[in-house]
Amino acid sequence: SDGIALSESWRRQALRGGARGAAADRDLDAMMQLFESARRFAERFPHSKADSFIRQISQESILGDVITAQGQRPDVVEILTVHSAKGREWEIVAVAGLQEGTWPNLRQRGSLLGSERLVEVMRHGILARKELEALAASGLAEDERRLFYVATTRAKSELIITAVSKEDDEPSSFYEEVELLINGGDGADETAETDRAGPTQIPRPITPAALVAALRRELLANSQTAGSLLRRLSDEGISEADTETWAGVVPISSDAPIVPAENLISLSPSSAESFTECGLKWFLERSGGTNGDSTAQLLGSAIHAFAALMEQDQSITEEELSNKLRDAWKLIDPATGWVSTTQLNRALTMIEKFVRYHHESLKSREIIGVEVEFTVVVGRARIRGSVDRLEVSAAGEIYVVDFKTGARALSVAEAESNMQMQAYQLAIVEGGFEGIHPSRISAGAELVYLGSKTKEATVRRQPPIDSGEIRNEIEVIAEGMGGSIFTASINEHCGSCQVRYACPIQREGRAVME
Repeated sequence: SDGIALSESWRRQALRGGARGAAADRDLDAMMQLFESARRFAERFPHSKADSFIRQISQESILGDVITAQGQRPDVVEILTVHSAKGREWEIVAVAGLQEGTWPNLRQRGSLLGSERLVEVMRHGILARKELEALAASGLAEDERRLFYVATTRAKSELIITAVSKEDDEPSSFYEEVELLINGGDGADETAETDRAGPTQIPRPITPAALVAALRRELLANSQTAGSLLRRLSDEGISEADTETWAGVVPISSDAPIVPAENLISLSPSSAESFTECGLKWFLERSGGTNGDSTAQLLGSAIHAFAALMEQDQSITEEELSNKLRDAWKLIDPATGWVSTTQLNRALTMIEKFVRYHHESLKSREIIGVEVEFTVVVGRARIRGSVDRLEVSAAGEIYVVDFKTGARALSVAEAESNMQMQAYQLAIVEGGFEGIHPSRISAGAELVYLGSKTKEATVRRQPPIDSGEIRNEIEVIAEGMGGSIFTASINEHCGSCQVRYACPIQREGRAVME
């Protein structure tokens, strides 16, 4: 309004200093950065107009040219990464979080595309995969140590290093090296004039919960004083000191079996397999300890549905199945981008493998049913399930086929003892499919892996079962499912288990249970 240019107004305010001057500094820095961004945009798109530049920077969700204040101020605390601190110094520097697993962080950063191994190939030439991974890990450790050196040499007068030691967290090796240096070991300069302070013990928080926790630890040493103080705190109304609220103190509400002895126990062939792997996992998942269907599970259901569709309508072609899958893909995976596209291409490959397998299997056996449900009773077990496909041989024997969409196929030995397929075969012997075919003779079963990395579907066959032996195993499993104690077992699926945070033999669950 007074005819003064905005730039001149900001310049005057910046020269005056104070809070308004600092704000003017930031405005000027931002404007200079805006001009720099415009210059780079003009170089990349020389014939673009100004509105194109404005539209681009206003629509960016991940900004390529961040417009922020770049001026350095001595009167503020700066929080920044080690890379950003290179070449700069401060009077006081705090290096925080020297925790095991965090710093040094030795997890491979580029493992998705293998870039870390490519770097080592360029350095050392072609080597075996394990050697490349070892070299990559060693190089990563050296990089972390160099970063730590940069961080600790930014201080002019005082360096503060922090780490926390508690039950599930401990200081890293870097912190221990610094502590050793402070204590005068391994090359510490005893004549140096620099003041050194050792580790600081953090005092207990002044809260009722922390006090009760400290007293409970003293109870482990049979301290009568701690017991007396806890009783006094409880009498004064401190709820944390009330022993009735402590985990593990209240007796078990019931140790009765979850299924009364006179009732049948419902199980599915897949749950029988799950129970043999880990009884506790089966119980927790059965009781609601699972997430909703994942994209992989939805994809598996879709592949099974398309497989059933082709078997029901022999005129449908592979191209039509693929088009149906593409049309329905957004319902399976609503995400966009290369990950979703990769998943779609993988699903289309499964369709191709299934079609080839389907035509090949028709040469030796006849299909008599798809998605066939059954119910049989074996002892106390009521087995309910659905078979992907039933076939009959020329000799009149029934054959079970189960399609899998996972990438990992069972070994030949694992497939031969797979309880899920054995339960399907037992259902044949027990007359579970007499409504479709009168035969009670099983010709065996096979698992067909459509998601494997092989060109054709990976097939794992299971020979005909000893029905008496499998019947006894099913009865034992059913009794276990209806019991009162469920045993946790270590197996290869523990790493991906959804209920490991409630498992007493896993570190994550042990903290909860104890």
